[in-house]
Amino acid sequence: MKKSLGDFIELTIAYVIIFLILREWLIPVMQLTNTGLFHLFLVFIGLSLVLSLFQVHPLLSGLVKFGYITWFIVFVYSESPFFSGQTIPFLMHEWKWNMTTILSGDFGQVSDSFRTVLFLALVWMLIYLIHHWITVRKNIFYFFALTVFFIATLDTFSDYDGKVAIVKVIVLGLIMTGLLFVKRLWLQTDAPSNVIGKWKLVIPMIVSVMLVSAVAFFLPKTGPTWADPVPFIKGVAGQGNFGTGAKTVGYSEDDSRLGGPFQGDNTLIFTAASRDRHYWRIDTKDTYTSKGWILSEGNFGKNVYQTNTPIQTSLQVGSPEKERQIQIDIATPMPFLLQTYGMISVSAQDSPLFIQDGRTEKIAIEQQNGESKLLSNYTISYSEPVYSMEQLQMSKTSTLETLDPSFDRFLQLPNTLPQRVVNLANDITKDKASVYDQIKAVETYFSSHAFRYDKKEVAIPAEGQDYVDQFLFDTKVGYCDNFSTSMVVLLRSAGIPARWVKGFAPGKPGRVTDGLQEYQITNDNAHSWVEAYVPGTGWMEFEPTIGFTGNVNIDYDIEQDTPQQEQVLQPEKKQEQPKKEEQEPKKETSSSTSFSLDTVWTWLKKLTYVWIALGILMIIASIALYMQRKTWIPKMQVRAFRKKEADWTNFDASYHVLTKQLSRIGLRRKDGETLRVFATRVDASLETEEMQKLTAVYEQHIYAKDKQEVDFTKLKESWENLINRTIS
Repeated sequence: MKKSLGDFIELTIAYVIIFLILREWLIPVMQLTNTGLFHLFLVFIGLSLVLSLFQVHPLLSGLVKFGYITWFIVFVYSESPFFSGQTIPFLMHEWKWNMTTILSGDFGQVSDSFRTVLFLALVWMLIYLIHHWITVRKNIFYFFALTVFFIATLDTFSDYDGKVAIVKVIVLGLIMTGLLFVKRLWLQTDAPSNVIGKWKLVIPMIVSVMLVSAVAFFLPKTGPTWADPVPFIKGVAGQGNFGTGAKTVGYSEDDSRLGGPFQGDNTLIFTAASRDRHYWRIDTKDTYTSKGWILSEGNFGKNVYQTNTPIQTSLQVGSPEKERQIQIDIATPMPFLLQTYGMISVSAQDSPLFIQDGRTEKIAIEQQNGESKLLSNYTISYSEPVYSMEQLQMSKTSTLETLDPSFDRFLQLPNTLPQRVVNLANDITKDKASVYDQIKAVETYFSSHAFRYDKKEVAIPAEGQDYVDQFLFDTKVGYCDNFSTSMVVLLRSAGIPARWVKGFAPGKPGRVTDGLQEYQITNDNAHSWVEAYVPGTGWMEFEPTIGFTGNVNIDYDIEQDTPQQEQVLQPEKKQEQPKKEEQEPKKETSSSTSFSLDTVWTWLKKLTYVWIALGILMIIASIALYMQRKTWIPKMQVRAFRKKEADWTNFDASYHVLTKQLSRIGLRRKDGETLRVFATRVDASLETEEMQKLTAVYEQHIYAKDKQEVDFTKLKESWENLINRTIS
């Protein structure tokens, strides 16, 4: 059957869209296989679509495609021109070699030319299948869904970035699906071929898809809802980096060589429900090697604790009356406990044993028989310690000389440490009267001396170069390991005991339920910080990394008599503000609310194109609603009157609604025309008798003194039937 020009144009548009979608298939294949001559593959796809579009005889179409494949192979893989005496021998040699290889079962030895032939043959079959879907089935959904799945899979499990490609495919696929839907609809209704009628449906659909896509493109995007599955799958397969400290961010045990960039990983590790914001402590390291951290030698013993029994650590605990609980839900199983500052005890099911390493204070989880135990959830009881500023200021530097020898391992430094690191430590701390002030001076040094936080542009120290020295004097660029290690080394250089702590930062706050803030902690939250010893107080946590806020509670119980004291207190006040906001999310002030609204308004004013697109979309929607008012207005009125009681008042209102609807469809009451004549004309036009019945009752309601009994239920049915006739 000969196709009309309109059908040919529709098919041409469909094939152009298919060509663009197949191009998105081809790009990642070329990139991931490092294949060149991308344009020659595109030419084959275009040639195959053109042959299908013009319905070239299958034999002739096959010869053309076969000829192009032959030329492709000779042009790419042969050193001789296509029209030469070497072409046939080359093709015969390739054929014999690959057939022999396949028959012998050695599939890995097939030549690149044969792989190319197979790929082009696959494209050939795919285009034939697409042609069948378009011309016969009038449905491209399966190909559309397969394309999205294909790109999404490559984007997830390979180095290919499919963010832009998947947006293109979604837009093109929706337009293509809409075109074919209109085509199917036209065929199902046996409507005569009407190009203008079809495009009245197609154009609004295309405009809507483009507008919605444009708005979605300019709107801000949230992060991924699901964590990256690749690290989890690698972990299950025994190929993950958990515990190896390789290129991907996350907690690891091997920190002997620090430095270099790392890749982000948003795999969910655990979820915590707590009233407070916490740093999640796992273990500590005490020996710095100039390249990283290792554990000191010696027998430090182990302590065994049971569930719901007090766990002793070197850290302070708050008052018993302020004891609270944290619910921990583990997403990625770990054979050790997550600790928080002020931890008292841990409760868990199945009565596990908690084995504390005396050297690192890492707490392993074991069963009663000594085997490792993985918990899915447990509860931590804690009471946050509060440190007295008065007591901290009393930590005189002279007391460092009388410390117990057990602190020596927290003063260890490599013999190769450059002298300029020690000199810098002395310069930072020389004017500070208390040990606490010296520690704070080192902690704040990085934020005021042009250091920069970065995960990518991080150097690896060369052979013979010190990791801390490189960061302090050469690069000044790094992430938490650089800042925390440097602070520990500087403190030890000044004679202050310090240790390197590993674990997780507080994580991303989520919903609040019953006063408990939910925090989601991922591999991206893996973090390191510092614990320093303050004489008279004990071990305290400090946060030197730029962009991170510590979690220390300070009781400012001293009088601010001098400017010097005010300067000491000021940094602590600034660090406490974010914590209070996160601990008490319900107590937001009006000023913070207005600030948020101002920020949103400033952001909205920048999105000029989004406002224009939304304005155009609203205009189109308004025009569409106005054009279709004859349909949706009476439907809404029918639903409204169904809920009302059937009485004279509602009958009068419904009659006026009916006359307005009749006016919308062109049956307006003429000047001087009586209601009965108008009703007769309406019934004649709509081929009913309902209008005359309703009008007779309406006249009785208006003019008669003695109203007769009427069946309002039947009148309601007549009114609704008449309304529906006007819609149809």
